[in-house]
Amino acid sequence: MTSSPRFKACLFASVVSLLISSDCAAEKPIFETSFEDMKSGQFDNAEINELKFTTSGTCNITNKYARTGKQCLHLLGDEGNVITLNLPTTMQNVKGISFHAERWTSRDPFAFSVDVNANGKWKRIAKLDQVTVVGARFLSHIQLAIKEEAKISAIRFRVAAASKAGLLIDDLALFNCPPDRPTAIPSESFPTKPLQLASRQTLFKSGTNDTHTYRIPAVVTAKNGDIVVACDARRKNSADLVHQRTIDIVFRRSTYNVNTWSPIEVMDPITNGGCSDPSLLLDRETGEIFCFYNYMSNDKSSKEYRFILQKSADHGKTWSEPEDFTEQVAGPELKNSFKFITSGRGIQTSDGTLMHNYVQVGKGVTVITSTDHGKSWSAVVDVPHGDESKLVELADGSLMINSRIAPGRRNVHRSQDGGKTWNTEADYSLCDPRCNASIIRYPVGLYGNNSELLLFCNAASNSERKNLAVRLSKDNGDTWSDGHVIDSGPSAYSELDILSDGKVIVVYEPGHSEIRAITFELDELLTPKK
Repeated sequence: MTSSPRFKACLFASVVSLLISSDCAAEKPIFETSFEDMKSGQFDNAEINELKFTTSGTCNITNKYARTGKQCLHLLGDEGNVITLNLPTTMQNVKGISFHAERWTSRDPFAFSVDVNANGKWKRIAKLDQVTVVGARFLSHIQLAIKEEAKISAIRFRVAAASKAGLLIDDLALFNCPPDRPTAIPSESFPTKPLQLASRQTLFKSGTNDTHTYRIPAVVTAKNGDIVVACDARRKNSADLVHQRTIDIVFRRSTYNVNTWSPIEVMDPITNGGCSDPSLLLDRETGEIFCFYNYMSNDKSSKEYRFILQKSADHGKTWSEPEDFTEQVAGPELKNSFKFITSGRGIQTSDGTLMHNYVQVGKGVTVITSTDHGKSWSAVVDVPHGDESKLVELADGSLMINSRIAPGRRNVHRSQDGGKTWNTEADYSLCDPRCNASIIRYPVGLYGNNSELLLFCNAASNSERKNLAVRLSKDNGDTWSDGHVIDSGPSAYSELDILSDGKVIVVYEPGHSEIRAITFELDELLTPKK
């Protein structure tokens, strides 16, 4: 039996559900309801324990779904659905709101906010579009603090949603104290400070060299200081590999610190299919560079993604024949699943282990490793709740995976045991439109740097692939700087690396028009501008 989308439960409960503080939870709520005492069906006005509900739009009490009891509130789709809680005098010292919510279907549009009325003026206290998830069982436990000093005369929930969709709410409670850990909400403050660049060059121009679109950049600094940049050459259109097979992996090299670049060369000699999504990894011990990518054959009946690896022993000048290593890391049960190696980069840990990951679409990330300098590979563990992801080893030897997951947030996975087990949490401070990003550790001691730093680069927007920005963290990614903007215009995938002279290089997509490379000094992130 096929389950409906409602019962394909989202697994983000641990991310968006936070407990009310022990102090506040110990107090009796000044108001609570699970809507059991209300008559089912549409209503315009209602009263529970002196609190009066008024509605505009279509608001129902439904007896089909509930978190507790047999009923809940349903704010249906269509524009302008509002339910207002008019508070009696005895409740106007409210400082905390708690309720469980469920977004009804993933169809757009969807907007959900909570306002309070203080001294006769309405003020929005939370925009909850991106923390209210789809899935049965009311997985979004929303807890909000009311910081207004004035008495609160009313609270309102505003919802706009697709027709016949909307929002379910149950177990509503008001407290006279705020929660210690209110629900994290995506930041609406985006980086705006321009970054001073040291260089800026176009490396691959779409519409040239018999290529419709260049996409998906990767960059690595070789052991001798040379720079290698690879990307997709999508010959006939801009579509992904699953939709076409006319894609080659191409690359360019620089031996003079981004001043000059070699002509564009094709890396993969494969002619019976398409290749895409390159990622690069340097083995610091051997100096060998690895290029990973995905392959699909020209056989239109085949939907299988294969994993291919090529190696260079001369700093990216020449490359070995393609090696298919799919069977080493993905069992026969994944033969026709939608899986692909994440583009951009892999890493080498301090003990010499090579690490990378591939995505099982809709299921998460699989970490793969090699302990023999890339001669063989094995899958270590599946990590749920992730899409295209980047690995990084932190200063204390622990590991982090930073994943695209949904607009408004990224998921951060941490491992203290070498990647065997992982803990997952959402990072709402890293605004993101659900796009591949880059994270890298800046080496201690390089270019006068005496502290452990992480750099993160992405399209810093919650809704569009634009506003490419780079942020810095001095505490292993617990907190991030406000960010500096590299390009305020269209920007999609990006990749970071550190050059031999200490500069940072970012290779990125300014839309689909080209692949561009910029460099900047680390001091631009460390030195406050007057």
